[in-house]
Amino acid sequence: MPIALPNTTTVLIISAFAVVYMLILLRKTLQGKFDLYDFLMLSMVAIIPAGFALFPRLTYWLTQISGVGFPFVLMFGVLFLVVFIFMHNMTARLHKLERQNGALIQEHSLLALELKAKENNRSEDNKPDA
Repeated sequence: MPIALPNTTTVLIISAFAVVYMLILLRKTLQGKFDLYDFLMLSMVAIIPAGFALFPRLTYWLTQISGVGFPFVLMFGVLFLVVFIFMHNMTARLHKLERQNGALIQEHSLLALELKAKENNRSEDNKPDA
């Protein structure tokens, strides 16, 4: 199967997108809006297409090894895998936060009850004996 090299304009557009997107992600990571794992997973949206455009021979080799007919099918399959991994991790984080939230609500309720009991004891101690 002959290797069709990508158009120079296509490579430039994909590369420009990758650079701009990565800079935006890096800025948000440095601001603390993303952690390192999020940065790496979200950057795959730019790295994978750039890798496929910049290294067409490797792309065709991977296509032949995987048995896929077209390189773009392989690229979208890899991107789907990245999204699946990202969503799996986000679901795990969400469940962890739900458990922490439940524990904090219970702890808050117990502290509020304890505070109310102390206030009741104080008010009873300050009552004059009749």
